[in-house]
Amino acid sequence: MLAPRMHRPSPARLALQAHLMAHAAGSTNDEIVAHMIAGWTLGEGMLPADLGLGAERFAGLVGRHFPGLRWRPKADLAPRPTLHPEFDDLLRMLTAEADAAVPSAKEMAVIVATGCMGADHLWQDLGLPSRRELSQLMAQNFPALAAANTGDMKWKKFLYRELCQREGIYVCASPSCEACTDYALCFGPEN
Repeated sequence: MLAPRMHRPSPARLALQAHLMAHAAGSTNDEIVAHMIAGWTLGEGMLPADLGLGAERFAGLVGRHFPGLRWRPKADLAPRPTLHPEFDDLLRMLTAEADAAVPSAKEMAVIVATGCMGADHLWQDLGLPSRRELSQLMAQNFPALAAANTGDMKWKKFLYRELCQREGIYVCASPSCEACTDYALCFGPEN
């Protein structure tokens, strides 16, 4: 289930999104990749120009989703994010959960893990227009993880909680989230 749209994209974002989608291949993730490219182009999010994939893998992603589009950003247009120690663990978890039937799901694993290195909500760090698109990305590419987020927990918090639980690390002192004093921080509305 998609979260309600609470934010309205700018006219510039809508125009760029429409331009990209005019070149779309008609496959899963076309719209999500277009959102990320539009966000990056407008200076939104913290992803580097290649979305964290490296130049060759990024070119392959763009070619797969937007055949014939000639859009190659210069690598120096955005700084590379600092990858925290948990990056490799997040990437392994996301890659293992990626839907094998979705051709670009493994690239989405890299992009989402890179986005988790940012300081804002994950949808903002990915340059998406709202949490709704992030929920769509998760459902399309990581269906088991998406289904496990039954409480609609904020995605970055959910991914870190999932990673910790898989490693046997339980940070919540309460036996259930509903009784935890940080419940509002994890499940509250996003700005």
